Amino acid sequence: MLNPDMNILTLITNKKRVMLHSKTLQMDYKMIDFISIKKPNHLCKGTPFFGHCKMVAAYPEGGARYELEGCGRIDIYYNPKSYLQIKGSIMYYWQGHNFTYSHETFIEAIDHIGKLLQVDLWDSTVTAFEYGVIIEVEEKPKDYILHHKAKPSEKLDQSIIGKDKGNLTRWKDSNVDLKMYDAGRNIKMKQGLNRRNTIQQAGWNPQLNYLKWEAHYLKPKVLNHGQGVLLHNLVNPDWQDTFKEDLYLQYKRLIPMANIVEPTNKKDLSTSAISAMVLAEVIINDSKTLQEVRKMLYARINAFSDEVLSKADKDSRRRQIKAILDKMQEADTSKWDLSQKLAEVLENNPDNLGCGTDEKAAADPDPLL
Repeated sequence: MLNPDMNILTLITNKKRVMLHSKTLQMDYKMIDFISIKKPNHLCKGTPFFGHCKMVAAYPEGGARYELEGCGRIDIYYNPKSYLQIKGSIMYYWQGHNFTYSHETFIEAIDHIGKLLQVDLWDSTVTAFEYGVIIEVEEKPKDYILHHKAKPSEKLDQSIIGKDKGNLTRWKDSNVDLKMYDAGRNIKMKQGLNRRNTIQQAGWNPQLNYLKWEAHYLKPKVLNHGQGVLLHNLVNPDWQDTFKEDLYLQYKRLIPMANIVEPTNKKDLSTSAISAMVLAEVIINDSKTLQEVRKMLYARINAFSDEVLSKADKDSRRRQIKAILDKMQEADTSKWDLSQKLAEVLENNPDNLGCGTDEKAAADPDPLL
């Protein structure tokens, strides 16, 4: 455990000394969450101490699995013939939730686990980890989630789990598992009242909408030119731009669905107009234009025989369709596009968690590129 009297937390990294000032600790909405690390036995400098852990399984080859309980659980595997492995959400273990984050807290938690096991963990190899952000959004997070799809060229497998009812979608390839989910709902569904009160004191407002965008890196070496990533790299300031830029680029592998500008006049929202708007949005998201929507509807009218619809009937229906479609306009930018909000959270200070924009961000559609 870190000395509570220390004013500065010091971490040695690759011949660099990174100074983290605890007096100016700030909670962040950019965060490292789940990690999986491995450390070969010859680097452990002795057998780890498992007196604070609960053994849950022993294996014939000599390995054993343990659980370390804090506010959440950490899974540990150790084989005296090979390696020590640790998996779990550091923030859940240390504070019982992952709504807020700071490097100082992460470092303190890792040092604490290392002290319990009597192993220096910072030179362990990271075999997987999650890096993500929480974004405050105007609409329900579910609406943003359902209005994103992967670009066909990206070859991402999409997964929507029925029990999540549209509140979580995953896109996965061999290197990364991308997740977009309702962070506020996650708190309400997983946390008890006391823990929810604690998270609320940390900044969560149950009346607001929070969406989380997260990358679970299955092969962290893709972030390091094929070389391994060590645990201390995750908190090294020199690596933060790499994580932020890649998370942004991972988002750009998705397409926010196009939308029709919503009318503000009630009289323009008849049942037929709403039906046509829904149909138009489906079709324009299939790489077609509103003009092509018009042609498709006209062709369908013309396909009816004259016995069913006379020429006058067909002309009348075409006029109705024209009147509806003439009032429709495709939005220049999708209302579901999170690019600007994501860039603001990644670039700005932790206090800038919201939905605001600035002139610079508005002028640059891809601020991080």
